Amino acid sequence: MTVRTLEATATRDGRWWLVRVPDLDAVGQARTVRDIQAVAVEVAALHLNVPEEDVDVHVTVHVSEEAERLWEQARQIEEEARAVQQRAAELRREAVRRSRADGYKLDAAAAAFGVTTSRIQQLAAEPVAS
Repeated sequence: MTVRTLEATATRDGRWWLVRVPDLDAVGQARTVRDIQAVAVEVAALHLNVPEEDVDVHVTVHVSEEAERLWEQARQIEEEARAVQQRAAELRREAVRRSRADGYKLDAAAAAFGVTTSRIQQLAAEPVAS
């Protein structure tokens, strides 16, 4: 038999975790976070009347909406920061290329930009982003 892949969610309900498999309209309970995956697989297999090996359940564990919102906000900010850092690196490479094209030697560019001549060589050798 083909393995059936399902999605599930787990949310805390007092001292227990409610494990929901929406596609099957099925719910189970787990005592700890470590038990959630096993409960999700067990609930799905029982509901489908198949061996546990025949189901694969991806579980998304939820905490409070506020905590999840903050986490997502942090992820977005990190993504934006990576893009800004990439742009800064492109500008540095371009500054080095331009100074070299204008006839400045490695040591002059290094002194102007406050880095070593080795760093100027690295920046000059890095490919231009397309």
